Amino acid sequence: MKSLFPWLAGALLLTTGCEQAQQAKQSYDTLSQVSKMSQNAETALNEAKTQREQRRQRGDTVSLPYKELQQFLPASPGDYTAAAPSGESTKAAGLSFSTATQKFTRGDATLEVSLTDYNGAQDVYQGVAAMFALGLEQENDEQLVRPSQLSIDGIKGMETFHKQDGRAELVLTAGGRFLIKIEASQQKDLDFVQEVARQMPLEKLAGM
Repeated sequence: MKSLFPWLAGALLLTTGCEQAQQAKQSYDTLSQVSKMSQNAETALNEAKTQREQRRQRGDTVSLPYKELQQFLPASPGDYTAAAPSGESTKAAGLSFSTATQKFTRGDATLEVSLTDYNGAQDVYQGVAAMFALGLEQENDEQLVRPSQLSIDGIKGMETFHKQDGRAELVLTAGGRFLIKIEASQQKDLDFVQEVARQMPLEKLAGM
């Protein structure tokens, strides 16, 4: 019995050491991820600032009128029926932004697409862009959250699927100024909102 003691003690020491090493590795991995997320956010902010400066040099410093924004909204997808588009342009305290919105219905199912131009409110846009650059991924019994899967140059964002009520959301940033939000009810996944996004001229928006 005594001869087993050194072996058991060594095994316990080795196990403890492995656990500590694993904890240390997890801590290092977490710090590395946080550092990477911070770098991504900083990169997104710098890109937005560069795009803003390029527009400033061209004399493009205000948001488009909401009527012009409506031209970038998608047509009715499939058998959805479109309502009349809406929108507004707002100026206050040195800030300006415009929003255009289009709603669609198919029976009880709904789809809403909004496009906001923050060209005259860059600080607001930068906060959103930095948040999306963090690359948050999360899934539980309630929802799935992940970075946009569109893979279009100049387009970043986040998509969320609410599992309990079948609500799908896709929020995108484009061109250092535009925010696109697409929300649909009665969905089984995120495919439909991605399809709607692809019907929009995202590459053109990203280049403006």
